[in-house]
Amino acid sequence: MTPPLPDSERSRRIYPLLQNQDLENVSQATLKSVGDPISIENLNEDELRKLVLVNLARLSVKGEWNGLLTAASSGGGTPVFVPFQVPDGATTDEAFIPTAPIASDWGFSGTYTSTFDTPSHYPFYSGSFTEVEEMAVFFTGAAGTAGTTGSLAIYTLSTASDAGWKIGRPMAKVANSEMSFACDTGGRVEITPSSTLTLDANTWYSVAIVGDQSFATYPTAYRAFNWMIFWGNPNYGGLKASGETNYTLPATYSTSTTWAAATTIYSIPKIQWRGTN
Repeated sequence: MTPPLPDSERSRRIYPLLQNQDLENVSQATLKSVGDPISIENLNEDELRKLVLVNLARLSVKGEWNGLLTAASSGGGTPVFVPFQVPDGATTDEAFIPTAPIASDWGFSGTYTSTFDTPSHYPFYSGSFTEVEEMAVFFTGAAGTAGTTGSLAIYTLSTASDAGWKIGRPMAKVANSEMSFACDTGGRVEITPSSTLTLDANTWYSVAIVGDQSFATYPTAYRAFNWMIFWGNPNYGGLKASGETNYTLPATYSTSTTWAAATTIYSIPKIQWRGTN
């Protein structure tokens, strides 16, 4: 008969690998690395039970029950918002989806300020789509310094499973997502990824924008007039990291990155996209 867990053998693997770690700092990824590989057979039964015990204790402390009592937060989980689908044959603005479905009433143009010289991040929800076909940035007036351009890129956002991170902070640039765009005098500027740009369905990301070089005159662009507060600031809907390099979209950020409200443009700039599955 299998002995109860308190009377089990001294752990040869689970506890030594996790010793001196607080439960609140143990992530699902950590447990996966500790338990992979453990073959499912009698001689490993005790270690498998200990792994389950540690995971249940971790979930109890963190209140993180995804995958046990609820659907996972990414991939095939239930979407946070109703999926968008553009009309068949649409060729104008209705062919594009807002990156942030929390924003509405686009208009009331704003000028990109000098903080356009470093990246500003804004919310981006993938819905049911798993590939980006096209992005769009909307301008309303002055094009800024003649010949200048900007760039945008999509970043993954941290979740409760990422140890040491606050939830909802930009982490790493998504492959093939960086694209340059021309600063126009008005209307929609469409940008196509150079290679396949893959996203996870029903997942929050950020889209970061930055100027590619120095501006003497900054462009003006559409912005949201109504929006739900995002990242906690009532006037601006984005984030900006301290210590950024001008005209550069970094490959990654870290848990020590300091974030503040992005003031590149008042509220959320009109950045939209078109997706496919």
